[in-house]
Amino acid sequence: MNKRYKIPANRQQHCLLPASVEDYVGEDNTVRAIDTYVDSLDLAALGFQHTEGTLSRGQPAYAPASLLKLYLYGYIHKVRSSRCLQRETRRNLEVIWLMGNLQPSYKTIADFRKNNAAALKSANKDFLMICKELDLFGAEVVGIDGSFFNGNASKGSIYTQKKLAKQLHELDKKIDAYHQQLNRQDQHDNASARNNVTEDPQLSEKLARLQAKQAEKQALVQQLKASGQSQLSTTDPDARLLRKAGQVTAGYNVQIAVDAKHKLIVGNEATNDGNDYHQLSSLAAQAKATLAVDELNAVADTGYYESEQLKRCEDQQITAYVAIPAVRELGRYPREAFHYDKRTNGYTCPQGKALVQVGKPRMMQDKLQRFYASTPGICAQCQKRNECLAPGARKRTLYRWEHEDVLERHKERMKDAGQWMKLRSALAEHPFGTLKRRAGWDHFLVRGLKKVGGEFSLMVLSYNITRVINIIGVERLMDYCKRRKHSQTRVYC
Repeated sequence: MNKRYKIPANRQQHCLLPASVEDYVGEDNTVRAIDTYVDSLDLAALGFQHTEGTLSRGQPAYAPASLLKLYLYGYIHKVRSSRCLQRETRRNLEVIWLMGNLQPSYKTIADFRKNNAAALKSANKDFLMICKELDLFGAEVVGIDGSFFNGNASKGSIYTQKKLAKQLHELDKKIDAYHQQLNRQDQHDNASARNNVTEDPQLSEKLARLQAKQAEKQALVQQLKASGQSQLSTTDPDARLLRKAGQVTAGYNVQIAVDAKHKLIVGNEATNDGNDYHQLSSLAAQAKATLAVDELNAVADTGYYESEQLKRCEDQQITAYVAIPAVRELGRYPREAFHYDKRTNGYTCPQGKALVQVGKPRMMQDKLQRFYASTPGICAQCQKRNECLAPGARKRTLYRWEHEDVLERHKERMKDAGQWMKLRSALAEHPFGTLKRRAGWDHFLVRGLKKVGGEFSLMVLSYNITRVINIIGVERLMDYCKRRKHSQTRVYC
């Protein structure tokens, strides 16, 4: 029995009325939301280049709106390379519809992302205003977290003082060995002696190449010293070797703040710091400004625990819940076992004995600290002295930061903060999982901290647009953008 299948159309057949590209793009297609959203923006106010559209010699420029639409479509659909985006403009009906059949070259596409880093940040902030106006933020709790992203640089292109010293040492050994071999050849002038020595006719050339490489490394040493930095990259000047849990990444440490209601990213920053110690307050303040609230709760893991950051959060009416790192006291009474009395400005040890302030406050690790000490005579008679004092010590000493009460309030909050810590992992790790695993955005295509910040804002903008479409749908987002386009109340950050 013959099988019956649907018969494809004849590719050579002419149509009386050609199909419109519009027919291939459904009313609920994401590209319609992208098109309407970008058309609602004042790209000049956001800082995009070439928004004037002035006449000049040569071919007219591509409108920044067209290139922004192309990038948003590409990032939402996991197409980031400028060459791949160029290819999509020639074969993808959705992109052909979105671009109006414009086909910019990969160089034009790449330059748009590279040259509009600040404007992409502004566009991301603007979309957050849309989310706020659509009441998509809970504006009560944000989860803060960071992750390492690979930069457009290899590990081998990043140098530290230690790495350069090791390479110079190896080069010195090789150069010395070649010098010794040359000396041996010079000392054996007669033919019979030379027969016992294996000569290398290219020895001088090899030595010259090693010396050139040595000079190159020495120049890098001087450049590293002059920069005042701990690392130097010959490919991306701002990329750094970042280490976490035994893994080394050549790239950047990106930060996000995630609102609890719909897991929308309300704050983001790209840094090249190797840790998160100094990121908490600035990121939480950025989220608070975006949400436009008087108070905010911020939750973060132990990597963000830093006393000055906790104080800055408190000063900005941000209540921080940061996991406290475990501190080992080597078998002695921990610091928490000593009670501070604000009235007497002194501590009481677990045995009820006093530790009083000694001397004037002093600066230690950029913090003003007060010094408290017990009485040696009392400690000598204490039965618990071996559980309190270090070997050979005659008294117990404590340092107290001038704003130690901030840490004490934080410790008190953290006693019943289990629910906050569970919330943190559900908030901050969800977007990174989406960005890095689903979308494949675990590396940057541009170089330099400013440009990386722009690309990361483009990633966040694409993530947030996808989330909003999933939450409210294409139709509602388009309707809002159309009304917003004709509104005079737009404010760009």
